[in-house]
Amino acid sequence: MRSKNFRFVFTLYFIIFGITIALFGSLVGYKIQMIDIQERIDKNAEEVAFNKKNNLFKPIIDKMDAMVFALSKSQILFDYLQSPDSHNTLAMDQLFLTITMSDKQVMQARFIDAEGKEKIRVDRLNESSLPFIVDSAKLQDKSTRDYFQIVRTLPNETIWHSKLDLNIENGKVEVPFRPTIRIATPIYHNGTFKGIVIVNMLTNNLLSSIRTSAVFEHYIIDKEGNIIIAPDDTLSWSKYTGKQNELTDIFPNETSKILSGTYTGKDFYTFPLNDVLNNDDDAILILKPKAQYEHSLVLSNIQSAILVVILSILVSIPLALYASITPSKLQKALLVSNSELKRFAGIIDKYVVTVTTKTNSIITAVSSAFEKVTGYDRDELIGRKINLIKHPNTSQQFHNALWRTIENGEKWQGEVKNIRKDGHEYWLEQTIIPLQNDNGEITSYVSVATDITDKKELEKISVIDQLTGIFNRRKLNDSLQSEVNKAHRYHRPLSVLIMDIDHFKRINDTYGHQCGDFALTTVAALLSKHIRDSDIVGRYGGEEFMVICPETQITAAVSVGEKLREAIAQYDFGIIGHITISIGVAELKEEDTLETIVKNSDNCLYTAKHNGRNQVVAES
Repeated sequence: MRSKNFRFVFTLYFIIFGITIALFGSLVGYKIQMIDIQERIDKNAEEVAFNKKNNLFKPIIDKMDAMVFALSKSQILFDYLQSPDSHNTLAMDQLFLTITMSDKQVMQARFIDAEGKEKIRVDRLNESSLPFIVDSAKLQDKSTRDYFQIVRTLPNETIWHSKLDLNIENGKVEVPFRPTIRIATPIYHNGTFKGIVIVNMLTNNLLSSIRTSAVFEHYIIDKEGNIIIAPDDTLSWSKYTGKQNELTDIFPNETSKILSGTYTGKDFYTFPLNDVLNNDDDAILILKPKAQYEHSLVLSNIQSAILVVILSILVSIPLALYASITPSKLQKALLVSNSELKRFAGIIDKYVVTVTTKTNSIITAVSSAFEKVTGYDRDELIGRKINLIKHPNTSQQFHNALWRTIENGEKWQGEVKNIRKDGHEYWLEQTIIPLQNDNGEITSYVSVATDITDKKELEKISVIDQLTGIFNRRKLNDSLQSEVNKAHRYHRPLSVLIMDIDHFKRINDTYGHQCGDFALTTVAALLSKHIRDSDIVGRYGGEEFMVICPETQITAAVSVGEKLREAIAQYDFGIIGHITISIGVAELKEEDTLETIVKNSDNCLYTAKHNGRNQVVAES
């Protein structure tokens, strides 16, 4: 072949090769970017839901709860209950007016007596108007309303949330709609039911804020699939407008999954609101990615892929021409390629955690990344056995199973906890590959790993209460469900203790929230110290803690409770002095579920509180 033809064929070969590589690389990059887009949307959904629930919804509900509780404990209210004369009635009017004036989201604040008749009522027409005291002649009989019938049966100091619904006056839904949440608590005086305090909260602005997002369409539905709010106002409050099929229209293939508790689907993300709004709605926040948002991400990805192809082609042409000028230039290109290979080998050595061992586990080679993650120098590793980094808490059975796999010539993959030279632990996501000679004999093992310590720390954070350092409610529920399943399956006993710090609000009010936090963390530490090895302890919420006692009958659980109660009562909390806890204990029965054993132990806790606190009450 003539030199001119050789150059033409050689140039054409490199151009075709470059185009092929560019297309393949762009295709791979496109696929990776599509995965990244979905992960980005998933992460965005989590962040948006967390912000809506915890930074927007929850603080307002907590504030309203505190307002109702403050009204129920007012001395003015108890003076009025003892003597409802004109002087005390005026004081009550002014108290409820002041409370309503303090927050523009309060639409109505009322005291309803034991017969269901409104005695004190302050109204506000909307967020921009001033509240006013309703004349006694216009006060209504609410004895037949469901909220009165429900709240009058509740224990003292119980805060009740209504469903998210529309305000009703004189038996009719107000138009234009005024979405509201009712928050109420029963009033007892000398052990006798005297009525209820109830606050109606205007939720127009709150719900408008919740459904506002540049990335997602926001919906809130109840457990029956009725739409409470939607981006399109005409779809909201379907229970009241008589339109029952909008959810099926919006999510035609996903409705049954949403209502069955599935958290993610092709076109939706769901987040339960029970932890914020504890009512009969069992409300669910649904996030649906906006089509234009997904389209813009995909379009950007396509444009990037096309740009990469074009640039790669433009680059490949001069490189091909250059490579084909003379055969002598090939040697130079090979030298350049060799240099690049060394550079990439250096990158792998620096960033990829690798180690090679003989069949007897003696280390023969390590990467710089392996040195960094273990804290040992290369000279300290070469010639030593790999069990140098074995974590003492990792079971021997685990390592035996690992070695059986690779000694059989099979690849092993998994997560391994190891220990650094300085004593700190770290986690690797590891793949171990046996290397064989031409005769099929295993000569060595190569391990390639990724440092996942940060990932493990995040997993740990997700189940640990940040204040106290013990399990949070999510982990407690998961653990309790697992123990309930095992107890039922193997017919073994299981007991649950729920405990509450007595007069915790008084601690916060008297000494401040920092002292309150100190009390919580100290109680958590004392509980962790005095439970048995088999018990599981966590913070159930606020000042409530839970201890799960597997393989434990109720008499033994009561002994555990008494031990914990005494440990707390005897401990000196510094400026706070001595504090006490009340404990409710219940044992799992054959027909019980997670919810019923928690309810039973919670009822016992209430009895302990009611009977004077600082005691353990077990289910009879």
